[in-house]
Amino acid sequence: MIATAADGTRLHYIVEGTGPPVVLIGGRTSTIEGAWWRYIPALSARFRVIALDNRGTGGSGKPDTPYSTSLMAEDALTVLRDAGETSAHWFGLSMGGMILQQLALAHPDAVRSLILGATHCGGERPAAASAPAIEGPLRRYANLYDASFIADHPEWVRDDAAHFGKMPLHAIVRQDQAVRHHNLCDRLAEIRQPVLIIHGRQDQMVPVARAEELQRLLPNARLQVLDPGGHQVHSEQFTTVLRLLGDFVDEIERQRG
Repeated sequence: MIATAADGTRLHYIVEGTGPPVVLIGGRTSTIEGAWWRYIPALSARFRVIALDNRGTGGSGKPDTPYSTSLMAEDALTVLRDAGETSAHWFGLSMGGMILQQLALAHPDAVRSLILGATHCGGERPAAASAPAIEGPLRRYANLYDASFIADHPEWVRDDAAHFGKMPLHAIVRQDQAVRHHNLCDRLAEIRQPVLIIHGRQDQMVPVARAEELQRLLPNARLQVLDPGGHQVHSEQFTTVLRLLGDFVDEIERQRG
């Protein structure tokens, strides 16, 4: 399916399943297939799953113009409305979690709850330690996965990698710029919706301290630190994250009546 952003950019998305709506927003360079290939079949058995390619990736347009997490939040809202929904539960990974912070601030009525995975609120903070050295063809993923996971589950990592997409260099640069300019730490107290934060203890790209910061700043947030888990914690801990997400959404839906 294709929705059209306010600036004319084509936004590719899919819809599967029935039930309470859950929207999936991937991270930097992620496509629907790359981020969510394990999740969509599982979630669509219980929920109406909407997943989109952020501008710059997959089947969406790739304009060589400035990107921002605010702009991509408007893209996400456009997709939600095009799919016939007015509000949803939102699961965002890394940059996707930044997009959802913007969405909750700009359009709170569209957000029933947030699930924020492996993300942060912006600003400059101390970097994580360098990833352990890994030998072999999977060493390029050392910053994404916990080193022990790569060693113990190489086929799982290869299966993930087979689904990763490619995007033009200019779009990578534009998404990088959006991430670097994201800074909402001073505004998170305005987000009143329930938030579930999921983070890997061994995340080399976003230190776990950033997740703890999110929990402190968000008024209605709970934090689940999964150990072991790297930046791809949603994949490494797939079964656990799937359960956490399902239980959280079910709880919010019961509260909504």
